[in-house]
Amino acid sequence: MRATSRRQRGVAIITALVVVAAATVAVSAMLWRESIAVRKVENQAALGEARWLARSSIEWARLVLLQDARTSTVDHLGEIWALPLAETRVTEDLGTQQASSTINAETSQTPFADNDAAFVSGRMQDAQARLNLTGIMTGEQVDEQRAEMLERLLTVLNLDKDLAKPIAERMAASPKVTSTDMLMRELTGAGTLEAAAAGRIAPFIVVLPVPTPVNINTAPPEVLAACFPDLPLDAARALARSRTQAWFNQVGDAAARLPGTSGKTPAGNVSISSNYFEVDGRVRVGRADLQIAALIERDAGGTTRVRSMVER
Repeated sequence: MRATSRRQRGVAIITALVVVAAATVAVSAMLWRESIAVRKVENQAALGEARWLARSSIEWARLVLLQDARTSTVDHLGEIWALPLAETRVTEDLGTQQASSTINAETSQTPFADNDAAFVSGRMQDAQARLNLTGIMTGEQVDEQRAEMLERLLTVLNLDKDLAKPIAERMAASPKVTSTDMLMRELTGAGTLEAAAAGRIAPFIVVLPVPTPVNINTAPPEVLAACFPDLPLDAARALARSRTQAWFNQVGDAAARLPGTSGKTPAGNVSISSNYFEVDGRVRVGRADLQIAALIERDAGGTTRVRSMVER
């Protein structure tokens, strides 16, 4: 009788332990799922905050370009828009500004979670510092001037200048090429360009909504050499260095700094100002890390608009 009683107590204890273990596992699983759900909500909120801040950054870039147009008709690398923005914490600044407001206490809260610091970094580049391939070919008609510039650029980069023809044909094909990345993908996918060659040419070309001249105040030496028919790369490098002392106030200024060359290029190939700018930015809010790229157009009156914006 006693043995039976002890066995029953043992079974009861084991059963209790199994029940406790099962309950513990169930509660742990529930808490784990709850933790994942909370983390997912937090990540979504942080990403939303990052996108909000990214849009604000693009609007700030538009304001910088508008102000620049009001003060100068020349675009060069010494202007404010050309200065990169190092990673900057913005959460505290926003909180300080709002906390000092005399509006009710509810408006003193920042749009960011207390434990999610927000950081912004980025830079703005002149899209017209590169050779724009838009308009190089329309239908079966080749723009000879643009084609020759592309050939010279390929030669400067130690690539076969005959590649200019298939590149121009791809620009005129359907569907239309809308970005440099798209062009490189299609050329490498078709076997027209090797990946190494695509990587060499991509930094010096651009695909914009309309044909544009090259800004000689911002173009790298390789593109400058492509713009002027008799400008060697070494002379182009010297010309680019001279801009740090004095930028070009008119296209004709370049000829005075090109000894031994004519300094001539067909009208419309080059300019001293720009209408298209690229913005590359990064926003970090908590665990959200968002990279954006935008193309901003600025017209002659200084009005700006965002032509495209993508997340990377």
